[in-house]
Amino acid sequence: MAQALKTIEEQSKIKCCCVTCGTANDELSHHYKEGVIKIIHCKQCQNPVDPYIELDDLLVFIDFVLLKLRAHRHVLFNIDKIKYNHIIKLSCAFILANAYVKWFHLKNDQFQSIINHDHHIFFALEYGFYLKLIESFLEYTIRFGFILFIAILQCGQKWTKEKSILLFRALVLSSIGQLFVLPLLIWSPDQRDYYAVLICFIFTILCHAQALNASQLLSPLISFISSTIAIVLSKLFILFFSTNYFLNNV
Repeated sequence: MAQALKTIEEQSKIKCCCVTCGTANDELSHHYKEGVIKIIHCKQCQNPVDPYIELDDLLVFIDFVLLKLRAHRHVLFNIDKIKYNHIIKLSCAFILANAYVKWFHLKNDQFQSIINHDHHIFFALEYGFYLKLIESFLEYTIRFGFILFIAILQCGQKWTKEKSILLFRALVLSSIGQLFVLPLLIWSPDQRDYYAVLICFIFTILCHAQALNASQLLSPLISFISSTIAIVLSKLFILFFSTNYFLNNV
């Protein structure tokens, strides 16, 4: 398994990217003797290839959340410590977090039944977590699958396995907005803050669009349109899935 992951990483390895203009470069910095390090300048725009390598990770994260294109390029192309297995683990964490939010609201809606010691409802809610986990997995699969389909259509025969890995990396890292809903469960556990959920929904669309734009796999307009349609389509499918007869009788 470890050997397979290493092979995938080697296949998906690409050149460094200038965070200003997006031009591929061979290296970010050059190391001289006696510990002297010189940042390489881009041959295209004459700016430093990646000034973020001198900044703390927290500052990079802030710029990433603020949807700065340079920060997204830095995270996608120029960070070697984010391995392929880290992306897999992060995607699993997002699925679990999304499932927990769905299950928490389901449990909160049935809170009065639990107070009345209705044990059947209690065990049904525990079983409901696994159903919400399936819903969350399907939601991410539809979202990523639709964007992958659009990207393949645009690139045609030029599409490669390395581009698929890059697309998956971009979509997973740009799903960080899904975690912003979790603090709402602490601040207002007895009610749903629909405005905050809507803000997280819009932020996720913008973050996906910016990540796709930074990856240079889709144009800015197509990135925004495909991200919006993919998220709305996945939400509608889950809404249809959760309203069938079997789930309503859990």
